[in-house]
Amino acid sequence: MQKLGGVVPPVVTLFDKQGNIDLEANKQQADFLIAHGVDGLGYFGTTGEFFSVSLEEKKAYLKEIVPYVKGRTQVIIGIGDTCLKHTLELLALAEELGADGVLSVCPYYAVYEERMVEAYYDAVAQSTSLPVILYNFPSLTGFCLMPGMVKRLAARHKNILGIKETIADPSHVKSMMGVKEVNPDFAVFGAFEDQGIGLAALHIDGYIDATANFAPEFTVGLIKAMHENDWAKAAECHRGMCEAMELYNCASPIFIGVKEGVYQRVFQGREFGERLPALPLSQEGKDWVHAKLVSLNLIK
Repeated sequence: MQKLGGVVPPVVTLFDKQGNIDLEANKQQADFLIAHGVDGLGYFGTTGEFFSVSLEEKKAYLKEIVPYVKGRTQVIIGIGDTCLKHTLELLALAEELGADGVLSVCPYYAVYEERMVEAYYDAVAQSTSLPVILYNFPSLTGFCLMPGMVKRLAARHKNILGIKETIADPSHVKSMMGVKEVNPDFAVFGAFEDQGIGLAALHIDGYIDATANFAPEFTVGLIKAMHENDWAKAAECHRGMCEAMELYNCASPIFIGVKEGVYQRVFQGREFGERLPALPLSQEGKDWVHAKLVSLNLIK
C-alpha cells in the first residue's frame, strides 16, 4: 500500500453561473495544480464544498475528473456525509475508480461519544482496502479526534494510514505523531498555514491546506525545503503561506476567499457561480484579494 504524504490541496469545486459543476474549469484547475508540483489532489473536502453537492452530482463528477488526473498525481476523495450509507457508496466508487485514498471526516451536526465515533471509523475501514485518512476538524464537527483513539484505530486497521489535523493547537498535531508507534507509515497532515515551519520542524508528512489552491508554490516549497533541511527557504515559504492565509478573513466560510483567489490567479477574474448560502465576495473584497495576490507576486 502506497505511503501517503506531500502536498494535497483540498481542491475547490467550481460552479458555472447556473450553479452546475463546471467540468472544464475544474479540469483547468487540476492542470494548474499539477503543473505547480503538488503530490495529489483532494476532492470533496471542506474547501470542495462536499456539503453543497448531492451524492449523484459527486458520483458523476468523480467519474469524469478522476480518470482525467489519474496517473499524473495521487487522488484522494472526501467521503464525508451525515449518512453512513452515502459515505459507503462514495467509498465504493472511490475504490472502483482507483483512487489512492479517501478522506473521512467524523460524523458531524450530532456530536457523538468517542466510542460511537470509533465504531463509525471501524465500519469505514472495514468496508474498503483503500488507505483511509481521518479528518479532524473539531471547530466544525464539534468532536476532536484524540491520539489515543486514533492509535487504537490504526492498530486495528492497517488501511487507516493518516489524519488531517485542522486544529488550531499545534501541540495536538505534535501528539498525533505518536500514532506512528503502531504504524510507522501513518501520515500526519497539517492544515493551517501559520503552523507551517513549526510542523516542518517536526517533519510533518504533508499538508492539505486550502491556500494551495491558488498559491501551491508556498506549501510545495515548504515541504521540499523540509526534506532538504533548507530552513532559510522553509522560513521564506512559511511567510508566503501565512500571507496567503489572510484570504481566509475575506468571508465566512473561508472557502469563499480561497475561491476568489483561484478565480483571479487561475482564471484571470472570470466569473463563476456560487451555491447558496454561499455568495460571491463584494467588489471591495475582490479588490483586496487582487492587491494581496499582487503583493505575493502571484499575479501582476
